[in-house]
Amino acid sequence: MDELITISIPTYRRPSLLLSCLQTCFMQDHRPLEIDISDNSPDDQTGRLVRQITPPPGVTLRYWRNEGSLGPVRSVQKLFDKARGRRILLLHDDDALLPGAVSALNAGFELSPDVVISYGLLEVTDERGELIPEETERDNANAKRTRDQTGLRRDLLTCAFWRHVPPNGFLVDAEAARRVGYRSREEIGLAQDTDFGIRLAEAYRGSGAFAFIDRTVSQYRMVNTSQRFNEPDTCWKFYDAVERMEGLAPDEERAREWMLSQIARAAVIENALVRRRGAAWRIFRSRHYPRPEGWARTLYVLGLLAMPESFRSLRRLLGAAKPDLVAPPPFTPPPALAPAQALHSSA
Repeated sequence: MDELITISIPTYRRPSLLLSCLQTCFMQDHRPLEIDISDNSPDDQTGRLVRQITPPPGVTLRYWRNEGSLGPVRSVQKLFDKARGRRILLLHDDDALLPGAVSALNAGFELSPDVVISYGLLEVTDERGELIPEETERDNANAKRTRDQTGLRRDLLTCAFWRHVPPNGFLVDAEAARRVGYRSREEIGLAQDTDFGIRLAEAYRGSGAFAFIDRTVSQYRMVNTSQRFNEPDTCWKFYDAVERMEGLAPDEERAREWMLSQIARAAVIENALVRRRGAAWRIFRSRHYPRPEGWARTLYVLGLLAMPESFRSLRRLLGAAKPDLVAPPPFTPPPALAPAQALHSSA
């Protein structure tokens, strides 16, 4: 019999989206399957919904309503601690699994006994759950989730800096998940998912492997009300943490430099908004800041650095009227792999 796998779902005040998410979990063919829900909602609406659900045979549904919101990170940590499966699949309440995803991800662990995480391609959808083809292609290509990278990965930190591990729908060894965990917003801002991938790579560099399968396994919903689009701490703390990393190999250093170049502009803006002008100016003058970026973007950032309070309102207006002015620059492809190294295998 196959080993138990736990799908862990943190949720907050979205019962209808959670129901859609659960339906995609019930469609999975892997058995035995455990689905755990940690609910931070202030009311019992989600709980009433869950108690009315009868899961299919071979599937166990467990639910906890947290007395006083734990927040998203502590909710994930609770799910990691509660999971009884040997492996954990983390899924957000507004996202979805595609048919056969759990079995396909679990097969990634058969590539080698030291695999700690298995992941595949993702689809990006809008708020209604409709597929956005161009955004799906862009996200996977920017993170090098492409067919030529399929298989067993030993270049863990390089993959993590690329954002190879998607923000949801990955299957991770339960003990590894508990060992690494998610860092708090106070420590790392809102970049907890990318930070998790990097620290997992650090923890198992030289002793573990990542498995990337050439199959679309999950859907990631883009929601304009997400904290990531509206809060000034999505990446400035994360930028600082990545910049401080030491002891990197040349390929890892190139991948780290690429990552910093992708988030430098957002880090400048966020530092300015939280009155860390010195840090903002330092990043603005660094090699990571994108140049040239056009006079309008440059004037906007300079104005924000000089008068952050005045530019807060302008930022909100421009975000609605001209989002390309306040958004980070388009992603550029990650650096190519060093040709002398055999970094992946499909064995």
